[in-house]
Parts: sequence; C-alpha cells; structure tokens
Amino acid sequence: MDPDGVGALGRIAFVSDVHLKPESPEQRRPFVEFLNTQARGLEALYLLGDIFDYWLGPRHLASEDYRDVLEEIRACVRSGVRVFFVPGNRDYFVERRFEEFTGVRVAGESVSIEVAGRRLFGAHGDFVFNRNPKYAAYRRLMRFGLMRSLYLALPRVVGRGIVRGFRRTSVRTTPPVRWSDEALLEGARPFFRRGADVLVCGHIHAPRHLQERLDGRVRDLFVLGDWEGGSREWLEFDGSFRLRPWR
Repeated sequence: MDPDGVGALGRIAFVSDVHLKPESPEQRRPFVEFLNTQARGLEALYLLGDIFDYWLGPRHLASEDYRDVLEEIRACVRSGVRVFFVPGNRDYFVERRFEEFTGVRVAGESVSIEVAGRRLFGAHGDFVFNRNPKYAAYRRLMRFGLMRSLYLALPRVVGRGIVRGFRRTSVRTTPPVRWSDEALLEGARPFFRRGADVLVCGHIHAPRHLQERLDGRVRDLFVLGDWEGGSREWLEFDGSFRLRPWR
C-alpha cells in the first residue's frame, strides 16, 4: 500500500475543474449527486484542483457558499472513502482548516501513487500546461507564508475582489490555446522521464486519453474534463482506467 495512495485492487476516481459557484445551487447539484452516488464505495477520490470557482480560505468554511458540497464531502469521508485534494489555480488557499473540517487530506501540488504496479502522477495541470509566465510568478509569490497570511487576514469582500480581479487579468493576458495531442505529450514527457507511467491532470478543459511509448514503456496521459459547460469527464480505475462522462 502506498502511503499517499491506494493499492492495485482499489477502485479510485479523479475529478477536476468542477468550478463550483457559491451563487448557483443548480450548478453545484451535479457534483453533489456525483459525491452521493459514484463516489460512495470508492477506496479513494482525488480532487485535482479548481473544484471551487474560488476559495477564500477558512472564511468559506463558516459561510453558506459551499455548504451542500462540503457536507457531501464529509459524508463521503465518514463512509470510508479516502479523499485527497490537490489545489488548482482557483482554489489554492485550501489548507489545514479545510482538512480538519472535511476529513480530506490536502496533498500539496501533486500526488504520486502506485496503481496496479504502475506509478501514477496526479496534478491540477497549471504547471504541466502553462503558457502564462505572469501566472507562474504570481503562484510563486503566493506560496510565501507571509503573503498567504496577509491575504487570508483580509475581509471576505476584499479577498473576493482580489480573486476576481486576478481572474480578469488572467483571461485578458492569456490567449486561448487549442492544445494539439503533440503539445500535450510534450508537456507530459518531463513527468514520464521522471518515472511516471500515468499522468492525470485537468486545467485545460480538453478531455482526452493519449499514449506513447517512451524508454521502452507505454505511458498514458489522461486529461480530465470540466464541469462548467463541458461533458464532465472524470477518470475511474476499477481494474483498468477509463474516462467517464458524468450526466
């Protein structure tokens, strides 16, 4: 058994880019249904970032913004599902208090686990497929403890304004990218060369499964779908890997 993951026989799932919106219970309902049905009975569920459209730190735990989702996540954990969270570019302020409240393990920027004898690397994808140097600099800055503490101390309305301002700037300065299969594999190869047999990520909202043989071994790249206008592809392992659309 891998200390950060599951054994070869466990049924596991990976989800990213749900982009839950505080103001829209209807938009959140499909993910709540997923947690209440498909997620039950899993050995482990990996949430690979941008689950929340934005996250303001511990203040969100005390609000009603995501109460339905948080309660369903807690119910999954209580039922025996091990839930891991990898922050994305929208919810990177998920931290220790979130762990305490939900029972979820916040795994940092990536997870590395063994599944059926293969090494799997899971990440949100913003540092796998990123062509915006301003974003990379911003994320490095926000890793510093002092900057995080200052932000988390701001009143909720101010923090929300900063998040929305950054998102507008990001959209304005980052042109849309249509990722070719070769460009995706190019982003994945550094992880393959460091030992990953399987790379799972989201971020670019372009679900697909790609394979290539590298150094004599077959490597798999799974890109997850988004749940905001997309077909909500999530990845299941139950003896083999398959991308599945959620209704």
